[in-house]
Amino acid sequence: RCRFVRQCRVGAVELDDVGEPDAEVASERPDNVKERLRKLMDMAAGDDDDEEEEDGQVERGFQMDFDPEDVESDPDHDRKQEEIEKQLAAHPLSHLGMTYLDLSTEWMEEREEKLEARGVPMRRRALLMDSGTPDDLVLREAVDELRWFEMMLHVKCQRAIHGKLEDPTYMEEMGMDPHQSDHNGTAKLALHIVDRCQEAWGTVAELMPEEAADIQPAQELLRRIGLLLQSEFPDADKFIRAGFDAPGGN
Repeated sequence: RCRFVRQCRVGAVELDDVGEPDAEVASERPDNVKERLRKLMDMAAGDDDDEEEEDGQVERGFQMDFDPEDVESDPDHDRKQEEIEKQLAAHPLSHLGMTYLDLSTEWMEEREEKLEARGVPMRRRALLMDSGTPDDLVLREAVDELRWFEMMLHVKCQRAIHGKLEDPTYMEEMGMDPHQSDHNGTAKLALHIVDRCQEAWGTVAELMPEEAADIQPAQELLRRIGLLLQSEFPDADKFIRAGFDAPGGN
């Protein structure tokens, strides 16, 4: 659906896979995943064979000039990372993000047969499917959005929090615009995901009115996540996404 799909290496591979049999599209078989990685890395079929060299450190074409076990750990850094992980695990956004993931997954699993009956593929990804009524096609699109973002929202919230906890002032110390920090950009993306999911759940509730009441908890969780993101990252809207945002805009 992205108009920049051919400019994206992953997107180009996805498009090339559309012509394959349904059983092969997005297959999780190890050999299929291996082949897809070769495509992404422009590697020939035999290029990933391990090659033994004198130091024995060559793996998949990359040679390490040191033994990771020889690198001394920094106790202060280790303690800081442990503290960050504790704060991250205790952060309300971590709990809400995981709760939303569990709730969304459970909702989908409990209604799998019902959604399949409406033409929504639940056990495999169908990249090009245009059969069904217009409402069924819209429902399929909405469910696809929700399933795509349910894990991503939690992951992006975690990354944003971790980045802020790890070093909130590094951009300023380097003389760079603090609004362009990774955690601000990630938070902006997370807020965008919240909006997309709210819209998708609204569509599902409209097309499946009998499920509207059971959808409300997910919508409430998204509302709370959005408010917490805005509170935790008040400058997220000032982050400029290359190719998406005009300077000074949202």
